[in-house]
Amino acid sequence: MNRPLIALVLVLAAAAATQAEARAPLTPLAADPLGPRSNPTPTVGEAVARTQIEKSGYTSVRGLSRTADGAWRAVARNASNAPVAVALDAQGHDTEAR
Repeated sequence: MNRPLIALVLVLAAAAATQAEARAPLTPLAADPLGPRSNPTPTVGEAVARTQIEKSGYTSVRGLSRTADGAWRAVARNASNAPVAVALDAQGHDTEAR
């Protein structure tokens, strides 16, 4: 009679140990010294420009880059979901290239 009870206790202990392992946090991966592999963290200026363009009604802003005269250029989607070239000048006015 003790053998089934002992077997049951061992099975329950093994199940509890397995669940504890599943809940244990994974060890963090070592950070790449060159930074993230996908999108780098944007600069403050880039984040502001992206926000200004999005406030004007554009979505999916991609390829944001600054020109020599201080304007920002990007490709975004307009209200009809069509990809358009967008420019944001140094004064904060955005224009859509057609």
